[in-house]
Amino acid sequence: MDPRVSLALRRRRPRPIAAAVLASELGLAPPRLAAAVEELARLGFVIESHPHQGLRLVAAPEALLAEEIACDLAVARIGRRIECVEAAASTNDLAWQAAARGRDEADGLAVFAEHQTAGRGRRGNVWLAPPRSSLLVSVVVWVPHPPAQGGILTRATAVAAAEAIEENSDLAVGIKWPNDLVIEDRKVGGILVEARPIAGAMGPVVVGIGLNCTQGAEAFPPEIRSAVASLAMFGDPPDRTLLARSLLERLDRAVALTVDTAGAAEVCRSASQRCRTLGRRITVQEGGVAYTGEVIGLDPDYGLVLRLAEGGIRRFPAMTAHVKTNAK
Repeated sequence: MDPRVSLALRRRRPRPIAAAVLASELGLAPPRLAAAVEELARLGFVIESHPHQGLRLVAAPEALLAEEIACDLAVARIGRRIECVEAAASTNDLAWQAAARGRDEADGLAVFAEHQTAGRGRRGNVWLAPPRSSLLVSVVVWVPHPPAQGGILTRATAVAAAEAIEENSDLAVGIKWPNDLVIEDRKVGGILVEARPIAGAMGPVVVGIGLNCTQGAEAFPPEIRSAVASLAMFGDPPDRTLLARSLLERLDRAVALTVDTAGAAEVCRSASQRCRTLGRRITVQEGGVAYTGEVIGLDPDYGLVLRLAEGGIRRFPAMTAHVKTNAK
């Protein structure tokens, strides 16, 4: 297949484009464009051809195709290699298996799965997603001193994912500390950064991202239905291929910023501007004890800073604390 043709039609969907214009834009001879369209049709793309209006993409295969995601992707590192699998216990597990093969092969690898049978979230939670309804991806990235990188990488990934969603929709996306993406206070995505102790100054970290894309409300268990949503529940269903491409491009830039002080500061500012937890009165649990107070800031390590109801200020690290409720 020629992914340039399918991507060009995806970007214009549902608008048509004259075949001559498309051929000129892509530098293809008309017969080569016609052959590419025929090949796409054999792969399950439904392309309408009108003698005056031109070509229009009516429907595309549900499955993610690595060729489309990788085609002319504007990245230096993240997404330089892409794998798509139909099902996996967890994309993070596949990413760690790749990381074991070494930095030269695995750094920047993005592994997508259409379905996870044991997808995991923060604090051991399970990620629920019907097949081909979400964007599920894990990225391997080598960083200095991996155990200390979780905070800045979580921030960078959250900002990148929010920007990618907004690039492909009219939605405004916020961050609920520490790792949830929210629209109108309903969770549409989550991030899980995993680091494993190693010897030496450099080592791999796996960044897992899950975005709810096309689910209806019935896809979520009744007990969490009011707190979660998919992007399709707020507007048109997203094109997962275009969203995947945007996510990798945005993540590539965000991760690159984290390597120096000025770039990391820019990431922290962007994350703080999107943080929906700031300024709210919440209850946080740490070590089996609940604390209630107003969120007054995020510390440099991405800990939550609360002005406690009983007085005083306390910091809650992201690794050991979690938000129980928005207090009344």
